[in-house]
Amino acid sequence: MNMIEPDFTDKEKILEFLECSEEDVRESFRRANKIIDYVREKIGGKNYWQVSPPELCWLYTGVRLMRAPLMAETGVGPGSTSTAILDASAEFRGRLFSFDLGEKYGGEEEAMPVGFLVPEKFKERWSLVIGNTKDTLEGKLSYFGPFDVFFHDSQHTFEHVTWELETAIKNLRKKFLIVVDNYDWTEAPDKFAEKHGLCLVKVADDMCFIFPEKFD
Repeated sequence: MNMIEPDFTDKEKILEFLECSEEDVRESFRRANKIIDYVREKIGGKNYWQVSPPELCWLYTGVRLMRAPLMAETGVGPGSTSTAILDASAEFRGRLFSFDLGEKYGGEEEAMPVGFLVPEKFKERWSLVIGNTKDTLEGKLSYFGPFDVFFHDSQHTFEHVTWELETAIKNLRKKFLIVVDNYDWTEAPDKFAEKHGLCLVKVADDMCFIFPEKFD
């Protein structure tokens, strides 16, 4: 299997924000490739709405190079992104809060529970919150925050994306990273970034990074 390599867009902005070199990014991609292999082995070619390999690598890279101790994601699916986040933060014992409706993934005969890919060794640093994020997200983020990384991959309507991002930004540190999958399905991420004076950069397929240009 060929290794996934980073295809930089706005390379200078990303490297400056992450305070790293291009080689640091490539090293993160090399590490993330083992998660891709793990996911492929476990799902056996099935489609559980998991993110693409390049997207998984960028999410892994953002978490690892941010050295983010506290992260949240909405929309867990099979747990490929949860696994990537937890592996990327293993060196510094990062903790992940994942939010999901709790519905099983896959066809009726092969449906699997939310987060079934997450290895047992990571679960002491992982909290899975079941329910609509309208009922669960704000309370958890405000109680356990401030957070460093927020990843949106739940309902991709304009209203819901806007609500999640506005809820998240109130509970993030000054230097933060927001990752949005399917960001081009609505104008919500662009309008959110413009409203708050943030930088939005496409990193792979339809995933973007959103982050402050200045965070002192």
